[in-house]
Amino acid sequence: MSQSHKSRALQLLHRLVLPLDRALQAADRQTGCSAAQLSALSVIHFLKANTIGRLAAQEKISAPTASRLVEGLVRQGLARRADGDDRRSGRIEVTVAGLAAVEVACAAREAILADLLVGLSEEEWLQLRAVSGALARELDVGPGSVHPNA
Repeated sequence: MSQSHKSRALQLLHRLVLPLDRALQAADRQTGCSAAQLSALSVIHFLKANTIGRLAAQEKISAPTASRLVEGLVRQGLARRADGDDRRSGRIEVTVAGLAAVEVACAAREAILADLLVGLSEEEWLQLRAVSGALARELDVGPGSVHPNA
């Protein structure tokens, strides 16, 4: 592929990110959680990043930021500390309410995307799946971080 084709593809991808992000934020608002909280809940539950250190590493945030994020989740009843109150090494678990928030957000995001992409042909859906898979690979978003019903 020529450099000009790559450049045009990158420009288009860049222009798509913001409107897609705005649309998906609407789904997140339905849960009453921030995108950061939903991401943390997903990472804790699906990727088993169940300590502050693992969560921080997976989310690429500092341990103090991860700790504050978890404290908020615990206060809201979306997560709990499984090993008592040791904030540094204790395990974190997602509560039923936390998992429900993730499931609501995933379903709402999927519905919003489906509405946005309703005009795609079957061939375009297959192409989108292939490109999405390639992007997931390049961004190191493994299959475990995708909602299991996807």
